Amino acid sequence: MKINQGKVMTVLGAIEPKQVGNTSTHDHIIIDFNAILTEPIDSKDISKMDEKISIDNLGWVRFNWASSKDNLVYQDVKDACNELDHYRNSGGNTIVDVTNIGLGRDPKKLKEISSKTGVNIVMGSGFYVELAQTLNYTSEGIESLFESIMKDITIGAGDSNVKSGIIGEIGCSWPWTKNEKISMEASVLAHKTTGLPLLIHPGRNQYAPLEIIEFISKLGADLDNVVMGHIDRTIFDYSILKETAETGVYINLDLWGHDSPYYPLAPETYMPGDHERINMIEFLIKNNFEDKILLAQDICTKHRLKKYGGHGFDHILKRIVPWMKIRGIENEIIKKMMITNPTNMLTIK
Repeated sequence: MKINQGKVMTVLGAIEPKQVGNTSTHDHIIIDFNAILTEPIDSKDISKMDEKISIDNLGWVRFNWASSKDNLVYQDVKDACNELDHYRNSGGNTIVDVTNIGLGRDPKKLKEISSKTGVNIVMGSGFYVELAQTLNYTSEGIESLFESIMKDITIGAGDSNVKSGIIGEIGCSWPWTKNEKISMEASVLAHKTTGLPLLIHPGRNQYAPLEIIEFISKLGADLDNVVMGHIDRTIFDYSILKETAETGVYINLDLWGHDSPYYPLAPETYMPGDHERINMIEFLIKNNFEDKILLAQDICTKHRLKKYGGHGFDHILKRIVPWMKIRGIENEIIKKMMITNPTNMLTIK
């Protein structure tokens, strides 16, 4: 069921690829991220979990970002428009919002935000990690999940006529759960049926992306049309990074601006800094993978919005792109990462 081949599907309808422009390929314009609520590193701080974000506790929130209930939800349309106005005014054209089932997706709000700001929004479909789903969500089998995704793509998500333009972020834990594999199989089937790209949230282990790639390859996924997300917080060994890139998937370095090195969802590891992401880009370019690099911020908490003291959605355009130029990365390659590669990925095959 190849609908709108050669187009890019946004929440306002199909557009031509030439309209895509500068793109962030993994972000959340509105979200309910309570599924990942985690106790703070210091058990004496439990009471802080219920505090509203303020200048007085912002330092604590930045470190314990998954432990603040207030930090994990933002759904105000006016605030979202203000944030995206900064993005548009910095040259941003398109945002891939992969807030799907389990993350508080709101198609009608996304449509309103896109209309008011002029920013193209590509909405995700499919299921986030099992932890974020209702009990027994796969009990009716792969076909039921497949039909749910197909409805998002062909008719509209929920009770709206707003259509998804990407399948993702499809959630995988580590270890990968049986139900998440069922969800992935349904997602791959929809990906093959529609020609839409498949964007994956891998588990927090260096070999998780390769495990997933092997699984979806056997199912017949078009690896050239697959985005492996969160590579920057997942793979630290460059030999594994190279092996992953050699499969042909898009490599999404999508956590730019996430400044806290402490990673509460995987405290045995760490969140890299932006300088390490630039190092990864330089390695990928040196090894001829420049056509497969995508960039995003994965803003999914209040503290990363400008209103709450964060970098905002324009961080890559305003700060990272100039930094990459200073580091000697050529303009043509930056254009590929910001415009050409996202456009190729989002264009329905």
